[in-house]
Amino acid sequence: MDPRIKLPDWTPHFAERHALFSPLQPLVQKFAAFEQWPQLEDMQRVLDAWPRPVVNLNGDAIRLVEQAAKPSCFEEMYVSRIFHSGELQTRRNNWHDYFQYLTWFMFPHSKALINSLHIPRAQARLQNQELGRRTPLENMLSLFDEGGALLVSSDESLFELVRDFKWRELFVEHRKSFGRQFECVVFGHAVYEKGLSPYVGMTANCILIHVDATYFQLSWPQKWQQLDRLLYERLQHDPAFRQPKALSPFPLLGVPGWDAANEDEAYYLNQNYFRPGRRGAEVSV
Repeated sequence: MDPRIKLPDWTPHFAERHALFSPLQPLVQKFAAFEQWPQLEDMQRVLDAWPRPVVNLNGDAIRLVEQAAKPSCFEEMYVSRIFHSGELQTRRNNWHDYFQYLTWFMFPHSKALINSLHIPRAQARLQNQELGRRTPLENMLSLFDEGGALLVSSDESLFELVRDFKWRELFVEHRKSFGRQFECVVFGHAVYEKGLSPYVGMTANCILIHVDATYFQLSWPQKWQQLDRLLYERLQHDPAFRQPKALSPFPLLGVPGWDAANEDEAYYLNQNYFRPGRRGAEVSV
């Protein structure tokens, strides 16, 4: 997050600030009565009461713990503690970590898989004393986990517009498709944090997920479950998703309703934001 961007103090009504927070609404309601920051103990109670256990890939329940000092060994690293004990290091009164916490409710299987995929590669780097040389897969996973989103559609032709960077066609000519045949669901906790103070230039690294038309009639919890399953399968089995270029860049504020100014077609003439870039390696399922 750009340190020059000032984030708001805690408010239980933060989701009203921007439409990209819509997928979080069922979770936001759990903290609607908190006039001050919910503490780790409050957040843990919500986690413990959740009807579907949120666990790491080993089946250990996710538990919020205070952020530790700089790790002295592999077992103390952030990803290791999640994988080996379910401990999610979380800073108090911190938007970035709060959104990280919320995304575990939405995408528990995918988050657990992403965590587990980091482990053997991080171990290998530590053993080879190449701490700064992450693999392309690690870079892709980190980009998506922090700054990713899912583009969801029942119409493959709309994905082609994304791949071909045909932003005017997508956002103007197919404007009525949004919410009916196409939507953007933010995955990355850093993107949610940026949504507190949105700015032209906000871009997500996206994975394209094909669904049938019935998806758009589901509740948000039902959508989470479907998307989590499809994303898990993609990350687990699709060999295309092993490097950052597999992700499709997407200018978030082009989504109708995500910036009041985009009601004017001239908004999409800004090629510094709506760039005519490369055709990505992304494929849909």
